[in-house]
Amino acid sequence: MISNCGHDENNRYSGGKAGDQTGTEWQVINWYNRPWKCVLRHPDAKVRKMIASMAKAAAVNNKIGYDQSERYTFWEHLKASNYDPAQITIACEADCSSGVAAIVKAAGYRLGNEKMKNVSIYLYTGNMRAGLKAAGFEVLTDSKYLTSDAYLLEGDILLNDNAHVATNLTDGAKSSGAGASNTTPVKNDTKTDVAYGFDKKLAGEYKVTASALNLRAGAGTGKTILAVMNNGEKVHCYGYYNDCNGVKWLYVVYKNIVGYASSRYLNK
Repeated sequence: MISNCGHDENNRYSGGKAGDQTGTEWQVINWYNRPWKCVLRHPDAKVRKMIASMAKAAAVNNKIGYDQSERYTFWEHLKASNYDPAQITIACEADCSSGVAAIVKAAGYRLGNEKMKNVSIYLYTGNMRAGLKAAGFEVLTDSKYLTSDAYLLEGDILLNDNAHVATNLTDGAKSSGAGASNTTPVKNDTKTDVAYGFDKKLAGEYKVTASALNLRAGAGTGKTILAVMNNGEKVHCYGYYNDCNGVKWLYVVYKNIVGYASSRYLNK
């Protein structure tokens, strides 16, 4: 799975409304072949985990959208929100490269990494390879890293220097990471509904209390099932939800899938 910031609510690159209006401007999707020209990997697993966590938080926070003409507003609000995308509550914008640069720079502040602190928020795809290499990232160009997600690690940065950049969120099946078993596939054409409600008090980790609980693409039992969660499994909510018949359906992350689960069967 990858965190992908690719277009505004009108499938354009500028001119849209601030924030993610459709839930697809910056979203978690399956890996795809762009094609990618290189993978930028930080050698420290702690750094990679922080980058992946922040990229996922940005993707599920619908206050963060896509607009090239306002691409630096994400950094301004990230800096004002303790460098945590989940804490952003004011609508703002990024694009693919400014979003990645801002997250890497913010992770530097959170981890006390001076080289990453010095990453420019003005990086674009054409100079990101050099910019992140200077910040301590390795540049991987072997085809096994570029043609599938099998050898990727969480926190890897996928780059096409001429077009696009995204962040990998999961350890691949053939990687040396420990998280490959947590990857659950989702159909590429699955669309998850936008979460309109927000309550900071709802943010946090929850356990499934039902014997089996469906994770769905929207609030309500009529929505597409994305995964089935077992009793005792954990999900994370960043405070977003939708109501259905008086019941809050929380917008949660489960094994790197984002979807909705009924709050009736979740215990914080």
